Amino acid sequence: METIDKTPGKFDGKDSNLGMKANKVEVQKKPFWKKHFLKLFLVLLIIASLVWGFINNRSTVNTYEKQITEINTTHEEELQSIKAEHLKQLVSTLALAVRSEMIAENMNQVNQYFVQSLNNVKVERLILVNQSSGKAILSTNKKDEGTIFGMKELVGAKSPMTKVYDGKTYAATPIMGLNMQLGVLIMQVD
Repeated sequence: METIDKTPGKFDGKDSNLGMKANKVEVQKKPFWKKHFLKLFLVLLIIASLVWGFINNRSTVNTYEKQITEINTTHEEELQSIKAEHLKQLVSTLALAVRSEMIAENMNQVNQYFVQSLNNVKVERLILVNQSSGKAILSTNKKDEGTIFGMKELVGAKSPMTKVYDGKTYAATPIMGLNMQLGVLIMQVD
């Protein structure tokens, strides 16, 4: 009778399945995303931050463009208001000079005031109109003299005013005498 020594640690080669299992260690590979999780996460964060930055930039640009448009519109309205007030003051000042000459019946001097006022770049013409008949008494354009001025609102002005007709701005002010209205001074500017 033969005895078989089965002591641990000794391999006699008879049990091949057991040896193969011991020698063969199965290595399981990790998936790509698990291996490179940190790199993929950082790339995803960079892409997300770029998209967020682009969207935020466009939103900010659109907001500021709207604000700039509103500011420009408000600015233009203010400029128009200031120009209208300037024209009222200019025509009122000229009306005071014309008044004193009309009271003295010196229409030649009034004509000189009109000619000097044309040196102002924006003034196109000046007309002195009789408020009751609407006829032009004196004008820088001699063709206007004796004709009826068609803009009734300007002819009937009771205080300094400005109006825009056909892209041209008109300023009108009444010229008051000692006890009656002498006429209406109308200034046309470009």
